[in-house]
Amino acid sequence: MIRSSLVVAALLGWSNVAGAQPASEPPEPQPEPSPAPAPTVVPMPEPVPAPAPPPAPDAGHRITLMWAPLRLVVPLVELTGEYRVKDKLGVSVTVGFGNRTVESSSGEEASGTEIEGGAQVRYYAIGDFDHGMEVGVEGLYEYVKFDEPLPATILAVAAGGFTVGPFLGYKIATGVGFTFEAQLGARYLAIEPTTQGMGTATITESKWLPLLHLNIGWSF
Repeated sequence: MIRSSLVVAALLGWSNVAGAQPASEPPEPQPEPSPAPAPTVVPMPEPVPAPAPPPAPDAGHRITLMWAPLRLVVPLVELTGEYRVKDKLGVSVTVGFGNRTVESSSGEEASGTEIEGGAQVRYYAIGDFDHGMEVGVEGLYEYVKFDEPLPATILAVAAGGFTVGPFLGYKIATGVGFTFEAQLGARYLAIEPTTQGMGTATITESKWLPLLHLNIGWSF
């Protein structure tokens, strides 16, 4: 009987010990997974316009128109137009119209009308078309028609002809366009003028003649 009580007591003690153990803690809740980040949209950069090309450098003047005040002594109106082929190369054309008077050895004068036309090739050895030293060659034809009848003491008369020769010159064209030019050289009478009158006119002077031009004008 006593043993049975001990067994029961022992069982009760074990039951109490077992009952005294703390209950197991519930599992911690797992964190919910974070939502996937939204994709980042990178805006495309706007196209950058190409820079404007730099302005083309000033090419300078291309045409020069000039007048020869020195020829008014003849008197003759002489005009020259020059065209720039390249920076250092120009070609010009000259035309003129006026009166021509010649004097005989006896002092008698014969007058007539002169028409002239010629051309030049100019190379700018120093500088360029707008401002530089010219080296060139000129060909010029002068036709003179004398008034008839000639004075009684003049049997025949002739003037003009075709001359050709080299020259040196200098030309300045300002930024606004005003232009000055001077040329000095020599020209040879390659073709003698036609004689008018009843006799034969002879060339009493040298066939080498001075070449002199002083021109003013405008460049465009």
